[in-house]
Amino acid sequence: MRIAIVAATAATLTAAALGLPAIAAAVASGTSSAADTGNSLDEDGHTVAINGAATSPLSECMVTGVHPGSTVYVDIVCPSTG
Repeated sequence: MRIAIVAATAATLTAAALGLPAIAAAVASGTSSAADTGNSLDEDGHTVAINGAATSPLSECMVTGVHPGSTVYVDIVCPSTG
């Protein structure tokens, strides 16, 4: 759990350093679900792609990284279902 929060925080700091405050806000310290993050980025006009196996609904998955660009790639990890 701590690793995911550290990774999300690092992604936030990276996005902020690149001058992308909307992306940084979307990943605010790993507390939002992957669904919330994706929706927030989409509402801000970004094209969003999910990296990772969505083995659960995105509302149950955590964001572990965000990679800004013409398409914002959102890395996720979901609870296993089995």
